[in-house]
Amino acid sequence: MVKRITLFLAAIFALAAGSALAADGAKVKGPFFGTVHATGSVSYKSGAQKSWTWDRGRITALSASQVTLTRRDKAQVSFAIASSTAVRNDGASYTLGDLREGLVATVISQDGNAVVIRRIRGEGAPSGADQSAFDGPAKGSVTGTIDAQYYDGTHRAFDYNRGRITEKTDSEITVKRQDGKTVTFSYDASLLVRDKGEVEGPDALEVGEGAMFFSQNGKLVLVRCLAKPKQQS
Repeated sequence: MVKRITLFLAAIFALAAGSALAADGAKVKGPFFGTVHATGSVSYKSGAQKSWTWDRGRITALSASQVTLTRRDKAQVSFAIASSTAVRNDGASYTLGDLREGLVATVISQDGNAVVIRRIRGEGAPSGADQSAFDGPAKGSVTGTIDAQYYDGTHRAFDYNRGRITEKTDSEITVKRQDGKTVTFSYDASLLVRDKGEVEGPDALEVGEGAMFFSQNGKLVLVRCLAKPKQQS
């Protein structure tokens, strides 16, 4: 099986880029819908802490050393690009030469340098490459905070945790992270659960399931499933 590391920042902009369909065909907008910019501080199992920035918009200028996005809020942001900048789309890797003006993309950056350019959409977007493994910024992450800015200028703050569900009741979910710490969240029927692109309700979550958990003030607003419960021998 190909090993794929899911980026928690990908979870943000996968929802920000558009709505999803529930089982009954109704459109569902997640808590990050309409996000154009976000900053996050992430703690890792190793004890390290890193800051990341995300921006989504249309590529309006592109050179061998810089890419410029025009976001939905009309802001223009530029990032340095280098041979080390990863280009990802739909689970496959591409090159900087596959980018062009007019495409919509997400840029994940640090200190003004583009680290990953992904979720590329529009006519001529790179496609057709084989699925490939990718170790992104979420590898080894356990917790963090996110400040999301929306196209209308408003902001919302979220907490991020990654781990496996160890307990679940009708109103609370307890998660054990890779650093050994446990955290408990409240939830209700409004909780949005995403599993391989499908929208589900909280009843679908199982003890032992691995996921990314996004919350506000201790209440879960989004769960992005990563791994089913481990099989007991």
